[in-house]
Amino acid sequence: MSFQPISYLKSRYLHQGSFTTNVLTLMIGTTIAQAIPIAISPILTRIYTPEDFGVFALYIAIASIVAVVSTLRYELAIMLPQEESDAANIVVLSILIAFGTSLLILALVFFFNTPITNLLGNPQISNWLYFIPLTVLLTGIYQSLNYWSNRKKHYVRLATSRVIQGSITATANLGMGLGGMRASGLVLGGVVGQSAAVVALARMILREDEAHFSKTSVLGCYALARKYSKFPRYSTWGALLDNASLQMPIFILSKFFQVDVVGFFGFTFKVLNLPMALIGGSISQVFFQKMSRAESSDVYAYVLEMLSRLALIILPFVLFFFFFGEIIFAFIFGENWRVAGTFAHILIFAVAIRFVVSPLSVIMLLDQHITTGTLWQTIYFITIVSTLLLASSLDIITFLKVFVIHELSLYLLYLYFILNSARKMRLCAA
Repeated sequence: MSFQPISYLKSRYLHQGSFTTNVLTLMIGTTIAQAIPIAISPILTRIYTPEDFGVFALYIAIASIVAVVSTLRYELAIMLPQEESDAANIVVLSILIAFGTSLLILALVFFFNTPITNLLGNPQISNWLYFIPLTVLLTGIYQSLNYWSNRKKHYVRLATSRVIQGSITATANLGMGLGGMRASGLVLGGVVGQSAAVVALARMILREDEAHFSKTSVLGCYALARKYSKFPRYSTWGALLDNASLQMPIFILSKFFQVDVVGFFGFTFKVLNLPMALIGGSISQVFFQKMSRAESSDVYAYVLEMLSRLALIILPFVLFFFFFGEIIFAFIFGENWRVAGTFAHILIFAVAIRFVVSPLSVIMLLDQHITTGTLWQTIYFITIVSTLLLASSLDIITFLKVFVIHELSLYLLYLYFILNSARKMRLCAA
């Protein structure tokens, strides 16, 4: 499967390998991947109930937190070695660690299913906990292959795998939903789509890059694990805190509110985050590749340029959902989802600040800034947990407003850390 329109644009109008071309490649692939799920969303919201989406949102929240440490963050180090053979060894290392992590999680779920279910406050999630290890394994493998392709600037591969995942997931969600499978259709559909993406990306890499992986060895993996040990020692805990913080609203809502509220919140965030998925993620990935190769003196200018671009991109979305969110949600997704439109009116500001700042945060993944990034993640985790627990006794609208105020405050602090780190790199290079 190939993207002829992308290839044509690159050869006809854009400089081969340029930042804009690479972002465009990923963005078009992601857009196509998201188009089918978006197109069938009005059908899914009429097949599945808010309660079904609530169970699915809780499943994704759990899987997202655990999956981020599935490789102990060694996949980030794939971008750094000069030698391709070293990078290939790190890919193998990351995948092996993902297998070990998944087995550990399976054991924990088997022995502690009931306590975990009681802690989450949602009995419906009990059986689905056994699928968490599989989702974690698939995520770890995909992320490792993703960073290898990013290193090689093979963005058409990534675009292709994303289209496959989006298409298969949407088809499975629709088919299972029409078959009356309720929340299981959403969970299993995601697993099937993710599996298809991993298989497709792995086949493309082995077909084109097999020579690099034929040189991997146990000793090579061990040596590189020691060399880049800062990632599991620092970045892992920071990423765990970061993802736990991002999913904390789902956990708090699941514990203190009805499951349909969790569904409304999760679905609203999914819709509002489309700009992030379509544009921000692509920019972040290509930006990271550029930063890992850039001169220190250029970093600050790149960050400021991206900041202004991202702010201009998100502004129309903020205005649209602030003024018309409730009407749009009710019209497109059904009257039962008007409440989600009310949520969107408030939550769009939290999504906007994340959209502007998060792609720039790849600066904090560079070796010299990992500890600073971890510091902010720790501050964010402590403040989000305490803030939402204090707000849990409030009505849902006030709860959401408190959440948005927290997001604006903490992400502006994060932006300060990012700009300060980039400025220090420029001064050191001077």
